[in-house]
Amino acid sequence: MSESSGRALLARGAVIGLVVGVVAAVLWTDDVTGRGGPAGFVVGAFRPHETASPKGPGGVVNGIAIIVVPVLLGGILARSAGVLRWRLVALGGSVAFGVLTWALFKLAPFHRDAYGLPESFFGIIFLLAGVAGYATAAWMVVPRAALLRILLAGAMIVFSAGAAQVSDRVRHWHGVWDLETMGVPLVLLDVPVLGHVVRPWRLDPRGGPAVEIVHRLRTSRTVVHRFHTPEIDRRRAEGEARVLISATAATPGQACAARYRRAPGYLKAVPASGLGDICRPLPGGRVLWVVDDRPVALFARYGEALLQVSSLVLTEAELLAATDKARPTTARELLGRMAGRPH
Repeated sequence: MSESSGRALLARGAVIGLVVGVVAAVLWTDDVTGRGGPAGFVVGAFRPHETASPKGPGGVVNGIAIIVVPVLLGGILARSAGVLRWRLVALGGSVAFGVLTWALFKLAPFHRDAYGLPESFFGIIFLLAGVAGYATAAWMVVPRAALLRILLAGAMIVFSAGAAQVSDRVRHWHGVWDLETMGVPLVLLDVPVLGHVVRPWRLDPRGGPAVEIVHRLRTSRTVVHRFHTPEIDRRRAEGEARVLISATAATPGQACAARYRRAPGYLKAVPASGLGDICRPLPGGRVLWVVDDRPVALFARYGEALLQVSSLVLTEAELLAATDKARPTTARELLGRMAGRPH
């Protein structure tokens, strides 16, 4: 085969992979964003009264489609383009596409809201995997290229295995870089009652960027608030406390009065509870949010940041002690606390 023919085959494979990657990215984006799209059409045809939820039939439809579409679509496109040994290209390209997609996602941030990017942005991984996978498959069917096939297959195996090996470290690096570039002062509350960090979350509530740190309590307690309803996740409410760090100039009093807060899911019953809901000033410029005569959250300033410590089980004294022990921290230390091992 001439050099120009080889390049033409490679180009055709890349175009086929690009089309397959675009279709797969649309299906994946449809799934993670919960939109209707193709899954909504299929689910609606058989179950008109059911939505295409990612956790329901819609997620199943999209999952099957992402596996089946590369093989079928790749085969149709390869045959239409006159690709040499199109069946092998369609099958090999689909396998390579799947392997590369898996490996590239291993190197992507674990939480897709990293860097403030929309989750759908990471659909670009399917495009990259499609182009590389199908171009590789097309190149591997070139006659009298046994050594080339071995090298390409080996490179793909090494890349995938390497991605799996370094995945944790790369994702940790993503997490550190994301938190360090948010512009939110990071604060840690060093009190015995708060255990390890479950996960620091990037948020963008009213008033600017924020980080929410979820702490696992060292010992679970019983929720005694009257507005606690059966549909609330009791285990989460009894076993965790949340610290919201906001880059805002609002005072604790303003924040509490304006309800500038991201209430955990187990506080959604408050507005409709009909119970007393007040903001009580405390020494040090702090303000306690009280519902039904019981503390729910404490607002306090720490340097350039506004802190909100939320819990349904911590006492007023424990909330005050938590803010008394606030200290600056780094993204690396904060993520290190996720494993319960301070760094």
